Amino acid sequence: MTKKTNKTEQAEQAATLIAEALLRIADESGLPVEAILAGAHAQIVTMMVTTMGGPVTAASCERAAARVRTLPSLKALSLAVAAPEGHA
Repeated sequence: MTKKTNKTEQAEQAATLIAEALLRIADESGLPVEAILAGAHAQIVTMMVTTMGGPVTAASCERAAARVRTLPSLKALSLAVAAPEGHA
C-alpha cells in the first residue's frame, strides 16, 4: 500500500466517522442539520488554518468550491425527478 493510498483511505474513513458523528449530534441536540453543518464547517476551517496555515487552507477550500459549485442539493434533485401528481 502506498502512502497516497493509505492517506486516501484514512481520509475516507475519517469522512465516514465525521458524517456519522454529525448526524448523531443533530439527532441528539435537536438542532437542524444546516446549523450542525455550519458549525462543523467553521470548526473544520479553523482547524485547517491552525494546522496547515491560511494559504494552504484557502487553496484547499477553493478547490473544493470549484468541485461542488454546480451540484444540486438532494431536495432540488428529488424535485427535479419527481413525477407530477394530480391533474392540471
